[in-house]
Amino acid sequence: MKRGQFSFVWLFAILAGGAILALAIWGAMQAGGTLRFQSETEAAKSISILTDPLQTGFAEGSFGKISFRQKARLNNICLDSGFGKNDISVAIRSSVGKEWNLAGGATSVHNKYIFSEEVNEGFDFFVFSKSFNFPYEVSDLIFLSSGNYCFLNSPESVEEDVLGLGIDNVVLDNCSIGDIRVCFGGGVDCDIFVYGSCSGNCDSIYDEGTVAKEGGDSDYVGNLMYAAIFSDKEVYDCNVRRLLYRAKSIADIFVEKSDLMNARNCNTNLKGDLIVWSAMLEGAGSEDLVLLKGFAKNLGRKEDRELCRVW
Repeated sequence: MKRGQFSFVWLFAILAGGAILALAIWGAMQAGGTLRFQSETEAAKSISILTDPLQTGFAEGSFGKISFRQKARLNNICLDSGFGKNDISVAIRSSVGKEWNLAGGATSVHNKYIFSEEVNEGFDFFVFSKSFNFPYEVSDLIFLSSGNYCFLNSPESVEEDVLGLGIDNVVLDNCSIGDIRVCFGGGVDCDIFVYGSCSGNCDSIYDEGTVAKEGGDSDYVGNLMYAAIFSDKEVYDCNVRRLLYRAKSIADIFVEKSDLMNARNCNTNLKGDLIVWSAMLEGAGSEDLVLLKGFAKNLGRKEDRELCRVW
């Protein structure tokens, strides 16, 4: 009898101890998951903050790198209602529990235009920026990528950007295995093709054109060429709609400014053109860029001849 009681006590202790241990492990996992979610949410906020110095200001462009100690997935979801936003979220690979959890809370970025693949994965994320004028300054464009790229037969202006900004994950011509091959004007074994179509009054044939890649072709003008190279089509088209909505909003402000200038005897002849330009930008998207570019250039030339300039 005592022996049976002794065995039962030990059996109860073992079962109770196992249950307590399981609860402790579950609690630790829950706490770890909460901390992981918090750290990944903070990482997403950091992405937005760390891109602040990349605003070009008076510079031609700037470059930076964001690094993680562990492999990370960076998600970029673009929403284009009105001024729209980029929702940035991060998931960090872990050696404890699930290798990849759902990403932490997203950080909404309303005042930047971040062009990238919808999902990027790596330890290092390379970021550079260029301005977008259409014809006045609309905003800075931020390009984010985690892969290694090789540009083949690139024009001189692109080579100057890559070398001048020191873009670490882009090489010119000397490709390595695993590089994403970007061919300008055609080529073989290319992952992305960049075609230029500008003719007459152009600094380069690549002032406008098309970027062809898996997922669909994208029309571009100016520095949006880089956006089309480093973005997937959905993110690209969404951000372009946001940019053109912003360009229209600025045009509407300039219409009001021209009225004020005329009232102060500093006349401008641009009001009518700005009204037309605003109407052209209404609901415009990437498929309209090349057509819009011609009007934008003419508007810019008229502004240059004005004594009282609107911008």
